[in-house]
Parts: sequence; structure tokens; C-alpha cells
Amino acid sequence: MKGPLASYLRRMLLGQTVGLLLALAALMQVLDLLDATTDILKRHLGLRGVLHYAALRTPAELMLAMPLAALLGALFTFYTLARRRELVAIRATGVNLRMVLIAMLPVPLLFASAQFWVADQLVPTTETALAAWWNSTTPPPGDDDAQSSGNTLWAHTGDGLAAFDRISADGRHIGGLHLYRRGADGQFAVRLEARQADWDGSRWQLAGADRLELRDDSVARTPPDSDIWQTNLRPDDLLRIDSPQPQLSSTVLIGVLAGARVGARPASYYHTALYRRFSAPLASLVMLLLALPATRAAGRSGEGGGLLLLSLGLGLLFVLVDGLLAALGDGGRVPPLLASAGAPLAFAALGLTILHRYDST
Repeated sequence: MKGPLASYLRRMLLGQTVGLLLALAALMQVLDLLDATTDILKRHLGLRGVLHYAALRTPAELMLAMPLAALLGALFTFYTLARRRELVAIRATGVNLRMVLIAMLPVPLLFASAQFWVADQLVPTTETALAAWWNSTTPPPGDDDAQSSGNTLWAHTGDGLAAFDRISADGRHIGGLHLYRRGADGQFAVRLEARQADWDGSRWQLAGADRLELRDDSVARTPPDSDIWQTNLRPDDLLRIDSPQPQLSSTVLIGVLAGARVGARPASYYHTALYRRFSAPLASLVMLLLALPATRAAGRSGEGGGLLLLSLGLGLLFVLVDGLLAALGDGGRVPPLLASAGAPLAFAALGLTILHRYDST
């Protein structure tokens, strides 16, 4: 279907979805600021700090709001068309519901592309910048609510298992490095400790290094082979290690799985995250199908409210199942492909079944 009708349907769906996306992101932003503003003010950052925090958090809020905005935008569009009897007029011209969906298809495809770019490029950049800024604005000394920085961080590097007592705000300086290397038999054979490690742009310079080697019948303390630490660890990796949900681009995820970048989580986490980077944007297409019951919500049977709730319930169930499978995939309980593609494929099949039924009646 082409021409003015197709343009009208796309404009309506795009307007509804964008408006709801902005509203949902703004609501999430307000709730986030209610929780973070006290900490920001304790750091004496003032209104400028609040605005800076909000700007860096906006991409993450948009990413979270996109699937729900896609569902509600399609739901309200279909309901509006049904309430105005525009769908009746459209179908009377010989245009079925399948052709209406095809005409609207560019909008969810646009949103899928935008969601992929935001999640893969924008959010990792802003979250890393937020972590660096947050670490550089620690509360003033003596603040009772200030968090202790004594927690040791661990990471699997290409040179062995590493622990860090302290890291700088930009991740370029390490205080208290402990490196454990394995021997040919897989057992820990060497412990390397350094008082400080500094990033010079391409490698780590060690200061106050000490090397302890476990031999068959003795323990030998020897000077380190070099004051240069050659490893795949990068400063931005350090900023993500302590994050409960690190946001990584597909390039970094591939690098971690290939051993070129450092990861602090099981391999199943990175496999699932990589597959979901490409499957998550499909939610916009799935939501369009799950909103189809709203096309019957303005009939005379009195089932309008129930059908709207059905559409909303299916969309929320999809989000719930998708999140549950993602959590199981992160922990290695289910295969990464199932964790990433299981929910989109299952609910897309359900939506296509609804479409076939509605087009047949």
C-alpha cells in the first residue's frame, strides 16, 4: 500500500510513539533524579551537577523506554483508527489488516535501528563518562554517608587474575595491584604485586613491584622481569568492572569473547549480551503485532476495555519473559541464543496468529 493513506498511517504511529517515548523517558528521568539528587548535592555539585547527571543518564532512560513506547504507540494508534471507524473504511476499500501493518512497518524498523544505535554506541559512551565523572566527584572527607573505597576489584586479564585495591576516577591509575599467574599445570605459580600502576597511553608502568614465585619445594622472591605490565586491560575496562550492569558495545563484547578485552563476568554473560544487542531492537516489531487486539476495541460488543488490557498485558508479558530469559542466559542457565531470541520469536508467532485470525474474520 502506497500513497497518502500509507503516509497517514505512518505519521500517526510515529507521532504517537515519539510522544510516548519522550513522556516515559521524562518520567524515568524524574524518578532517577529523585534518588540521585541528594548524593549530587552532597558532593557540592549544585544545579549544574544535576543537569550534567541528567544529560548523561538520558540515553539509558531512552533505551529502557523504547519497547514500552513502541507498544503503547501502536496500541493508541490502532485504538484511534478503530474508534474513528477509519479501519472500517480502510477495509471496505479492500485493504486488509496485513497491508495496514506493512504500511506501518517503516516506523518500527526506524525505532529498531535507533534502539540499536542508542544501546550499542550512545549508552556505553555516556555510562563510561558518567562513571568517570561520578568517581571524580567523591563526597568531601568526613561525610558519614560517603562510601568506602576499600573494596577490592577483580578481573580476568590476558596476563592472569588481577585484583585492584584502588583505581582513579579516570581508570588510568591503579593503587595496589595484585596479579596471579598460572603455570603450565594450571595452578597458580607467580604472584606479582605493585604499589602503583600508571597507564601511559599504550601500557602500564609499574612502581614498587615485587614478584613471588612458587617452585616445587620452595618459594622464591625475585625482582620482576620488567616494570612494564603488558596486558589487554584498558582504563575504560576498569571503569566498568565495578558496574552491576555494564553497558558494552558490540565491538567490546566481541573483544572480550576473543580475549582482546578484559571481562570480570562469566563468558555466558558476554555471549548473551552480544546476541541480545541484535535481538532486543526486534521488540518494536513484536509490539506492533501484540497491539493488534486494540483494532477490535471500539466495537459494539462491549469488549473494548478488555481488548486494550489484553494488548497491554501481552506486551508487558513479553517484556517480563524476555527479561527473565536474559537473566537466565547471563547466569548460564539457558543457552545464549535461547535467552536472546526465545521471547521475540515466541511472541512474534503469537502476534502473527492474531493477525491471521483477524484477517480471516
